[in-house]
Amino acid sequence: MDFTSVEFYTIAFFVAMALVGFFVRQKKTTPAASVISSLDLVPAPQHGEGKSVLRLVAHGDGKVTIEREGLLLCDGETVNLIATIIDDKITIQEKKGKISAFGGRESFYNGHVDVTFFLENNKNYLRYESSVAGQWCKLAFLNSPGNKVEKDLSY
Repeated sequence: MDFTSVEFYTIAFFVAMALVGFFVRQKKTTPAASVISSLDLVPAPQHGEGKSVLRLVAHGDGKVTIEREGLLLCDGETVNLIATIIDDKITIQEKKGKISAFGGRESFYNGHVDVTFFLENNKNYLRYESSVAGQWCKLAFLNSPGNKVEKDLSY
């Protein structure tokens, strides 16, 4: 085979692409999983109205409590969290569940729920999106016993 032939350069090109593909392959990820949880809502105290806060608290058994403050809801409405998990990246969407058909009086609520989808003793990257309030936040959270993180949601 001649170094000036088209066949040589064609074969060399395919070998080079195979080597590049071998060294630049993507990290394998687990398939995405989805979890739906419902917030337990309680009326907010008067001094906490209007402040949208997300709080994560890690427990010793791998469980994490998600606390949410400042939800403006009509009486009888519910809020669901839809989590999409891919490895250590978690996206949580906050959506209204049961919507009040009669409207009613709006007031502020706080909610919390215990979840088990955070990787234990590992850093988790979270994006929290609230369609209820039109706000969001991003944070990193280390799920180790006693760890706590709090973040204000922004527009």
